[in-house]
Amino acid sequence: MTHYVMLLDSPVPRGGLGVFDFKSGQSREVRPPQGNLYEALAHCADRNMDWESYLKDLPSTPYPLTPAAVKYRPPLKPDNNLLVQISEITLCTAKTEQAWYYKGNGRLLKTDGDPLQVPYHSQSISSEPCIVCLYWVDPFGALRFIGFTLGNDIHDHVLHSRDAISSTHAHLRTCAIAPALIVGELQADLAINVQIERDGQPLTASHHRMSLHRWQSLRRYSEEFLEKHEQFLEPGLVHYVFHSLSHRTANVPLQHGDWLSIDCPELELAMSNQIVEEELVSLVPLPARRAADRDGIDRPLPVPKKF
Repeated sequence: MTHYVMLLDSPVPRGGLGVFDFKSGQSREVRPPQGNLYEALAHCADRNMDWESYLKDLPSTPYPLTPAAVKYRPPLKPDNNLLVQISEITLCTAKTEQAWYYKGNGRLLKTDGDPLQVPYHSQSISSEPCIVCLYWVDPFGALRFIGFTLGNDIHDHVLHSRDAISSTHAHLRTCAIAPALIVGELQADLAINVQIERDGQPLTASHHRMSLHRWQSLRRYSEEFLEKHEQFLEPGLVHYVFHSLSHRTANVPLQHGDWLSIDCPELELAMSNQIVEEELVSLVPLPARRAADRDGIDRPLPVPKKF
């Protein structure tokens, strides 16, 4: 199997990092004195230390990496939301179709199980499965690629298709990433499954693939773009860059209560989020998802439909 390392960032008061090595099949818990991954990176940079070696040398204990055991935070997220920049970069064949969209700061970033709240002024709700790349700007202003994970992004497709100005507004919506960070570069093509569920029943299912060639193009373009602009290189900033896996050919309108699930069997990553419309929260309360359903993201998804 390709060698990947997975990190999970658990919150205060527990603190610490869950680490899983795909090559050895071993999981362990590391508790850096700094508490979380962001603070550990800053600590290592201040002392000119390699952060991966630093974490590897810390005392560790065997630890079952089960999301049910603890509520994880979005990996690498600092406590200060203003140190987070969330954006989306699309890369199409034609150079003129490359686009960058600002999504917001850390306040909009959620993780597995968190609701994705949609503002009352939204005209429509659509979702996009994403690969999310995580970058950290070190104390010297250098952009450092840390790793990647899965993401659920929502946008307003009616606004997006209206005009250029409206398109930028369409992306100012909440989003979520999986609680596990895959350290380093993608090493092989990935298969990603996506499912939308409504009223306890599958609504749509689709299958996506991230090729190494596309990954390399996205990474190269994203880094070149971020490094061109000084405001993106403020020391301490964390960039979450969403890269859509879809081609926007089949926007499925979503509604209050729908569940979005995404999983990648090769990386043993999975996450699920529920759509919550702001004006319907008090009018149409949503029941808690049954335990059997909540675990459904660990089961094989239905055969994808051809759109």
